[in-house]
Amino acid sequence: MNKWDTETAEWYAEKYGEYATNKLGLESLKLEVDFSVVDIGCGTGCALRHASETITKGTLIGIDPVPRMVEIAREKTCGHLAEDRITYYEGSAEKLPINDAFADVVLAFDSYDHWQDQAKGLKEVRRVLKPTGLFVVVKDGGLPNLAGAKKEFLSGLLSAGFKVVQEHDVNEGDVSFSQWICITEN
Repeated sequence: MNKWDTETAEWYAEKYGEYATNKLGLESLKLEVDFSVVDIGCGTGCALRHASETITKGTLIGIDPVPRMVEIAREKTCGHLAEDRITYYEGSAEKLPINDAFADVVLAFDSYDHWQDQAKGLKEVRRVLKPTGLFVVVKDGGLPNLAGAKKEFLSGLLSAGFKVVQEHDVNEGDVSFSQWICITEN
């Protein structure tokens, strides 16, 4: 699937919308009740709904470039206990509709590879992160060491001014992913 459109969004929401990586990816984070979180490529909003269980006084924002995906996220959040604290916007990683130094945490759960311009997206992540903020990348199935994919990914983070402070793999049942928790370097 190369093109994200209405049909692809509905297929994704049906097949992966509530995928376990969303909840499991949040479990290793020390989220505070008043954090502000931005989820780039938020899909159905599942990660934000899970985060809202801990973040009871903060702001949760989902960004997705696919209009139908944003609609699905809003539909799934309608009636949720945190509905008034979760907002979704259409937008891309390369031009986030978020104020400077807004977020305590920026999530990229299975979305990083879909960014049109990863270097520009990483620059935007730095812009919207607070100086003490975390950037969290999850890649379903992990990153193969073949052909330098992992080296290229980590090099891109470093070039953008990020330092990986934690890297781990999660294998639980039929779910397998790698997670990188990053901070900004001055």
